[in-house]
Amino acid sequence: MGTPVSQSPKPASNSALPALSREEQARKDLGGTVFFPMAKRVCIGGFLLTICAGALMFFAQKADPSRESFSSIISRLNATHHPEKESGILNRFWAKLPSPATTKEVEKKLEDNAPLVRSFRPSVQQFFLQTFRLGNEQVILAPQHWLFFRKDLDYVNGPDFMDSRIQRIRKLKENVATDPLAAITEFHHQLAERGIRLVLLPIPVKPCIEGDRLRNQNRPLGELKFRQNAGFAKFLADLHRLGISVFDPAPLLMERLRTTAQPQYLEADTHWTPDAMEAAALALAKFLNPEIAATPPGNQPTASVAALGDTVGLLGLPKDQKEFAPQTLTIHPVSQGGSLWMPSTTAEILLLGDSFTNIFSLHAMGWGESAGLAEHLSQALDQPLDLIARNSDGAFATRQILQRELAAGRDRLKGKKLLIWQFAVRELAFGDWKHIPLETAPQKDVKDATFYCPQSGKTARITGTLVERSPIPRPGNVPYKEHVACLHLVDVEVDGSETDTRKECLVFTWSIQERQLSAAAGLHPGDRITLGVQSWEDVAETREKFQRSELDDVSLLAQPLLWSEGADLIRH
Repeated sequence: MGTPVSQSPKPASNSALPALSREEQARKDLGGTVFFPMAKRVCIGGFLLTICAGALMFFAQKADPSRESFSSIISRLNATHHPEKESGILNRFWAKLPSPATTKEVEKKLEDNAPLVRSFRPSVQQFFLQTFRLGNEQVILAPQHWLFFRKDLDYVNGPDFMDSRIQRIRKLKENVATDPLAAITEFHHQLAERGIRLVLLPIPVKPCIEGDRLRNQNRPLGELKFRQNAGFAKFLADLHRLGISVFDPAPLLMERLRTTAQPQYLEADTHWTPDAMEAAALALAKFLNPEIAATPPGNQPTASVAALGDTVGLLGLPKDQKEFAPQTLTIHPVSQGGSLWMPSTTAEILLLGDSFTNIFSLHAMGWGESAGLAEHLSQALDQPLDLIARNSDGAFATRQILQRELAAGRDRLKGKKLLIWQFAVRELAFGDWKHIPLETAPQKDVKDATFYCPQSGKTARITGTLVERSPIPRPGNVPYKEHVACLHLVDVEVDGSETDTRKECLVFTWSIQERQLSAAAGLHPGDRITLGVQSWEDVAETREKFQRSELDDVSLLAQPLLWSEGADLIRH
């Protein structure tokens, strides 16, 4: 006979027990937690000290003209919604509260100006990078020290940007125009009325081509995967249906990666390599004119450049970091008549571009000059090019510059037969595809005598009251080191002398330099300031390409612009 096996009694079925709601279960768990009186005091005191420490350090820090004071930031919460226009007691009460947009702006300002954040964030970020190989909310760290801009990954992996439901949600949430097809179609018709052909040049972002570098494994070259947003194929099909020409360099770049095994994008930067850019320029030239030579010119001059890359800057590491070394590249500067290449306003082709156009052309970006997309396209076509390029906001920035030129009586479309519009594909999902009318104004009718502008080549020192300042991005949220903002000043005195006519002026000035907020970034309406200025026309050639924001008031489009370096800005 076998040995009997003892069995434990089976637990009662769960169905026999009364089910507890989530609230009841939480109350039960919390009710069993015991805190000693001293522990309670320590926890409450530590919490209060933590939330107050930031505000206390605001008052303890030394005065810094580039930082806005705590009281100045908090005072923005006093903004109301014009309660006199509201009816009912309850509506008047809610109207006195700060708007969600104002509250969000104050939160960002407090974070940007917080001494604790500025003091400890670089060291904390370096610790997480070295210990856990982690980036931050803006940068993803891949094997072999490759860095990816999170927004580029969000574009590739995100929802279909052509989905009307997604567009509606984004429009309500961000209050921007979200339909790229509508904006592009409108621009196409605006140009067609002038007999100008539009060619789109959407540049794939880094994960589209180099996405396999995020995987810690080596794929055979032939199996490297191309990635793209789910809406891009429909976007191209709709453009083709509408008769809008597109040159998509993605297949070329992917083929180059698979056949040469050479990177097509920079290791720690969001942009393409010089070789990839030059190949795209040559292919675009061949697309525009099939009769040109299909090989690059020989014996090109070379130059060596080295830089860290914009995504390293987004990590916010200490200035003495040694985790990332500069990447060294060879570029091919283009010259004409023995001088560096320059755009020509009388050319038949106009290129509108963003930082993918500027990357090897704008010296301040760190990767050389006169060796970018415009230069190499002009060389491949063997003809001059006109150029309007500005870092960031490719969905509207260059169209907005073109709008201002036309409104001021400078017809940049005169004599043009072809316009090439280059933008990074991330703009399709995240850009503001706003309506921008293009109307030409007669030169004699565009100036307003009340708007002050010094003579070309002259400088002046002015004092005025700020009525509006264009938006400024948060340093570390965008991959660019510099940003230019626009100031609208009234009651302007020139060189300390008052005039009978009440003067106004529009001043472009640095708001961010080397990823640090400038003194102008701390200004808000009502401030009385003094600063040195000169005509924008004197500096446009070197300042036009930097990322900037402008005022939305269309009545200001035709008015003269001033420039200030901002180093001598005084707030009274």
